[in-house]
Amino acid sequence: MSSSAKNPPQRKAANRYVLYKKTIVKNLTSILFLLLLGCNKNDDSSPDLEKGLLKNQSISIAGADRNYHMFIPNNPTNAPVVFLFHGNGGSSDDMLGLTNIKAPYKIWLNIASQENLILVVPNGTVGSRGWNDCRNDAATNPTSNDVLFINTLLDFVKAKYNSNNSKVYTVGTSNGGHFSIRLAQEIPNRITAFASIVASNSVNSQCTSSTIKVSALFMNGTDDPILPYNGGQMASNRGEVFSTENTITYWVQRNETITTPEVSNLTDMNTNDGSTVTKSLYKNGGNGTEVVLYKINNGGHTEPSIAERYSSIFLLAVGKQNGDIEMANEVWNFFKTKSK
Repeated sequence: MSSSAKNPPQRKAANRYVLYKKTIVKNLTSILFLLLLGCNKNDDSSPDLEKGLLKNQSISIAGADRNYHMFIPNNPTNAPVVFLFHGNGGSSDDMLGLTNIKAPYKIWLNIASQENLILVVPNGTVGSRGWNDCRNDAATNPTSNDVLFINTLLDFVKAKYNSNNSKVYTVGTSNGGHFSIRLAQEIPNRITAFASIVASNSVNSQCTSSTIKVSALFMNGTDDPILPYNGGQMASNRGEVFSTENTITYWVQRNETITTPEVSNLTDMNTNDGSTVTKSLYKNGGNGTEVVLYKINNGGHTEPSIAERYSSIFLLAVGKQNGDIEMANEVWNFFKTKSK
């Protein structure tokens, strides 16, 4: 009789052991395959990159450090880029509500998270806390090369995050709105669309005018104590500007849109703010461009907002704040349909 026949329990145990080892090897192989698959997966979440609001970043421009905040979404690859420009005397902290003041621009953080946008929120020149815009006769204008600053930031964002160069947008208030106009004049090949809040074209412009088509949005108040809606000298020696209507005509002609707009009186959501909104949309421009004017009837030198309401003391200096629309939402709805 063979030894295997003599010891059936030992043989069965040996067989179970061999089967056990095969099962372990098979399971380990499956786990290793899944791990390798996960490593090779094209995952835009980029765990090596910081996400969310990145504060107090800096970059060297012509030998000087320039500062900015950024918001990086979960999937920055091919994400649109939106620049937010504060007004003269403001800051990126003020814009995003980090200084405990009301800030209509902080709505952009919610939009960026939901729509997967990269936000860049730069600071103007240290000291003046402003932007060198097109107004050659504005006493408040610094002499810094801010166009170079933005060009450098665009290059950096593209190199680090592989952002979408065909979807680059700018929006700013007052001095920041004037600076958005400058960028559309001097680097229009890099700007898809811009929005200027309480700003208009400069009469004594230092900017080189372009013919390249760029979609434009303006949001101006008819009772603005700083920027005259009908044109003329701005308050506090801040330069002479064309009327809002003349400014719109310039951008309509440059973009070759229709000359008769679609006009709508928006719902008076806040009957206590003393203002209403008339929207005029000029469509069918070259390369898909559009021009839109939000005329804030009786509005002042402020961004319209439903959620972020300025104090009554602040409004004594700048005029009425419209509460029928949310500036950030209106601007993004305009931007998101535009691409180079």
